[in-house]
Amino acid sequence: MKSNEVIEHLQGVFVPVVTPFNRRGDLDESGFRSNIRRYIKQGFNGILIAGSTGEGPYLTERERLRLVELARPLIPGPQILMVGTGVETTRQTIHLSKEAVKRGADALLVLTPAYYKNRMDSAALTAHFSAVADAVPRPVLIYSIPQFTGIHIDPPTIARLSRHGNVAGLKESSGKMDFLQEVLKKSKRGFRVFAGSALIMLDAFQAGAAGAVLGPANYIPDICLEIFKLYGKGDIEAARALQQRIIPIVQEVNVRAGIPGIKYALDLCGYTGGKPRSPLQPLRRAEERNVAAALRELGIRLTRPRNA
Repeated sequence: MKSNEVIEHLQGVFVPVVTPFNRRGDLDESGFRSNIRRYIKQGFNGILIAGSTGEGPYLTERERLRLVELARPLIPGPQILMVGTGVETTRQTIHLSKEAVKRGADALLVLTPAYYKNRMDSAALTAHFSAVADAVPRPVLIYSIPQFTGIHIDPPTIARLSRHGNVAGLKESSGKMDFLQEVLKKSKRGFRVFAGSALIMLDAFQAGAAGAVLGPANYIPDICLEIFKLYGKGDIEAARALQQRIIPIVQEVNVRAGIPGIKYALDLCGYTGGKPRSPLQPLRRAEERNVAAALRELGIRLTRPRNA
């Protein structure tokens, strides 16, 4: 797809897929492909690889690019392949982004640099994202996740960047609706804002967000898709009731257990999750029981993890 076609299809629900590892700690390519095939068949609008849920900061450049190579043949247009390519320097981010595009990335999700926090002001962030967007031939989305990075990119800065011809959108993962609404209010018309939290996704849709990139979509894909479909049909009451049903499992798996919890939930649901990459540690037994109980409470039939 051409860039304008990609931007047109930047909407709906995306799965930020996990990165499975084998017993040696290398990429589990078979498990990765298997997961993506299932999500594509279920009808998601797009796939994000090497995001936070995909342990992007723990992947080497070679691994990120290999994931693009594995995913590209499995994702037909107009479904979108989005790739996390944000690293600490502008130069490295441009290099990684260009290499991802060569391998088939449709859109690039660029994380805010965070190491030298006190110098990451509006001028620095504007220069960084503008340079990346100038250099690459595919749409760039800003990735704001201040609970991990400590970087709060303010709405006026995002609004200025939204007027760059190749900065197409924002993945906003703080979960703060007032912030998301302020971004939508100030940004250029057509700027694609994606909610990164399942806890606010319906409110985000109603406020004008283009879609959502949802960690829980890894293990409860049908429910996440159904909420968006109900919203699209105008059945807000049913959509909100379904969103309320998943709040306990999102709190248990995504908020408390984090990446190890999402991967364990995937194993219990018949997908390939596996262990996280060190220094992240697998769940303790009590945590595993909590995740399993939350899934059962939602009525999900569990399978025995292959690595159990």
